[in-house]
Amino acid sequence: MNLFGASLDELATLATQAGEPAYRGKQAADWLYRHHVTTPAAMANLPAALRVEWESKHDLISPRQIEASTSTDGTKKYIWEAFGGDVFESALIPEGDRLTLCVSSQAGCKIGCKFCLTARKGLRQQLSPAEILGQLRDLPERDHVTNIVYMGMGEPLDNTDAVLASIRVLTSEWGYGWSARRITVSSVGILPDLERLLDETDVNVAISLHAARREDRLPLVPSENRYPIASIVDLLRYRAELALPPFTGAGRRRLSFEITMLDGVTDRPEQAAAVRDLIQGIPSRVNLIPWNPFPGTSFNSSSRSSILAYQSVLKRAGIVTTIRESRGQDIGAACGLLAGAQMTRTTAATSNPAPRSL
Repeated sequence: MNLFGASLDELATLATQAGEPAYRGKQAADWLYRHHVTTPAAMANLPAALRVEWESKHDLISPRQIEASTSTDGTKKYIWEAFGGDVFESALIPEGDRLTLCVSSQAGCKIGCKFCLTARKGLRQQLSPAEILGQLRDLPERDHVTNIVYMGMGEPLDNTDAVLASIRVLTSEWGYGWSARRITVSSVGILPDLERLLDETDVNVAISLHAARREDRLPLVPSENRYPIASIVDLLRYRAELALPPFTGAGRRRLSFEITMLDGVTDRPEQAAAVRDLIQGIPSRVNLIPWNPFPGTSFNSSSRSSILAYQSVLKRAGIVTTIRESRGQDIGAACGLLAGAQMTRTTAATSNPAPRSL
C-alpha cells in the first residue's frame, strides 16, 4: 500500500494490524501531511519495529516531476509521470495575492469536449489520490499556494473515489488542513457523482455549461447525451429550493457555471439569453472563458466585443458574470491546452526509471 494519500482510518488500520494502538495512525498522518517525510523511518515518534515493518511492506511514493516551464506572464506548467507510465500536467497561476494550483485528476480524458486539447489524448489512466496530492506535495511553491482547482486534465467526476479521497486529505485536520472554500472542482456534470461531491465535501463547484440549449451543447460536450445540462440544473435548482448543499450554512460554497467563448458557436446574444433563462434564480455566478486556440480545429476565439455583449445580457439579469483572462498560453498551460504529450518510453526510462520515493 502507498502510505502517501492514505486516509486517517487507513493508517490507523495499518497500525492496529501491526499490533499498535490506532492513534499511531494520527501520528503517521502528521508526518505525511504536515512534516512531508520522505520515508517511514523518519516518523520519529513511531516505535522502531513499526517503522521497520512499514519500510518493508509499504510504499511511500508520489509522481515524479519530469519537466517544468514558465510563461512570460509568470504561469508555470509542470509535467508529471504517472505510476502507470503515462504523463499528466498541472498549472500554477499567480494573480495578485493569489497563487492557484490547477491539478489533474486523470491522464487524459474520455469526455471528448471538442474545444479541449486534452480530449485528443483520450483517457490513458485514472490518477490515484497520491498522484493528485503529489501535484501539491512536490511543488517547489507548495507553501505559497492559496487555492486549488480541479480543472486540469480529466473529468474529476469520472474518477470520483480518488478525487473525494484527495479532498479529504486536503481538508481534514489530520491532513493538510485546508479550508474547503479554497478548493474548486470543475465538472461537466455527471450524475449521481455530482450529488456525492455536493454531499460529501464542502468545496466550491464549477459546472462546465458552455451552452444552455441541447442542440448547441451536444455537438461540443458529448456527455450531454447521457447527462443533459437541463437535468443537472434541475438538480441544482431543487437543492437550492430545499437549502441543501451547496446552498446551506454560513460561508456558502460558491457555485459557478463556465462557458467557453467560441466565435459564432457559443457567443451569440440569444445563447446568452438561453443561459440566463436556464440558471435564473439559482444562487451562482458565470465565468466566461476565452477559448485558447490549438492546431487542427475549426474553432475561433470570440472577439472581446462579443464576450462583453454576452456578459451584459447576464449582468442585466442580475447574474454575476466574470471574464477569465487567459494565462500561460505560450507554454500550453492555459485552460483547455493541457495535453500531456506522451514521451517515448526511451526518454521516460532514461530520465525517470521508477516512481519517486518521497
